[in-house]
Amino acid sequence: MSRVGYLDLLRRNGAYRRLWAGEVVSYTGDWFSTIALLAIVHEVTDSALAVSGVMIARTLPVFLVSPVAGPLADRLDRRGLMIGADVARAACVVGLIAAHHTHSLLLLYATTTVMIGLAGVFIPARGASIQQLTSPEELPVAMALSGGTWSVMLAIGAALGGLATAVVGIDGSLLIDAATFLVSAALLQGLPALPAEGGAHAQGARFVDGLHYLRRTPHVAWLTIGKAVMQISAAGLVMLPLYGQDVFPTAGALWVGVLYAFRGVGAAIGALGGRAVVGDHPAQMRRGMLPAFLLIGVGQAVTALAGNVWVAGVGYLVAAIGSAAIWVFAGTLLQFATAAPFRGRVFSLQFGVLTLVISAISAVAGGLVDGLGWTPDTVMWASALAIVVLGLPYTAIVLATGRAFDHAAPAGDAAPAGLG
Repeated sequence: MSRVGYLDLLRRNGAYRRLWAGEVVSYTGDWFSTIALLAIVHEVTDSALAVSGVMIARTLPVFLVSPVAGPLADRLDRRGLMIGADVARAACVVGLIAAHHTHSLLLLYATTTVMIGLAGVFIPARGASIQQLTSPEELPVAMALSGGTWSVMLAIGAALGGLATAVVGIDGSLLIDAATFLVSAALLQGLPALPAEGGAHAQGARFVDGLHYLRRTPHVAWLTIGKAVMQISAAGLVMLPLYGQDVFPTAGALWVGVLYAFRGVGAAIGALGGRAVVGDHPAQMRRGMLPAFLLIGVGQAVTALAGNVWVAGVGYLVAAIGSAAIWVFAGTLLQFATAAPFRGRVFSLQFGVLTLVISAISAVAGGLVDGLGWTPDTVMWASALAIVVLGLPYTAIVLATGRAFDHAAPAGDAAPAGLG
């Protein structure tokens, strides 16, 4: 497979360039709002469980809407779904501002839940559209660029979000977030129509058919949960605001943003550098997952040993290199392996399961700190051990099932079993 450069892709593929530009704008706003939400929680309470509540509200709804969102992405025009979700999320910012002024965590959680539920509609529609906008040679670089964009915008958006929250206030940061959704919607308006790929069967696409498809294709099923296995390390996200505001002498929204920026830089290195080191061949990407899981564990151990916010930041950076590499490898492999009529449902399940794991780990991590008195360092040590213990056998399974897949027909040529 020939290698395509990032600039080559953006220069010659105008449709993908619009999709990517929408990601840039939207991700920046996402991290503005993340810092603002954590600042609201910190104004009301110093509870780790309250921070976990934000993490759960920003993840679990994706899982809850997946039985609906996946079939929608396999039935309707994906451009329209993405634009509608962006506009609706912009409107939801009003609820977040109201939650801030009333100091209502309940309203904050409820509004965030609705916004992330809408993201659960947007995500599979975007994921399923990438192959419609790219050639097979462009797909690996498009996936790496998407992962790298999320990472770079995490770094820039989190740092700017911390600064903006400190300078223009929480309301200002939230209004910026609303504006980014509207800009993203305007960019996506210029895309061509992106109809579902199931042909005459598209209107009958059912969630249960997607489950049957995964049962018949174990390699695809294991790839679908790859990002979820990686999220065993999500306890580190719950601990990040505590490291930024409570553990070290430096404290405040600005330092939370600094730690997020470290994590974003590491994720950019993992997403873009992982492809450069490992390559675009599926077998190489599968083998690259093992060192990536080990990097996550090492990074979290470094954070647990840190004596100041800067060393903790290095730990978050190292862990994010591994996380982003797995994110890109698993996502690209899933794009290649999934039959076209099922992409919306498979990608919806992928994100739904990973957000369910994030929610569960977030609740456990917050409970360990508030309920059992664990320190953030202890939680990080436990998380580092868990990701290594689970990552090793998962990688072995992906390697074993993937070898059989290499000798099968390409996913794009597979018969749409279960639809006839």
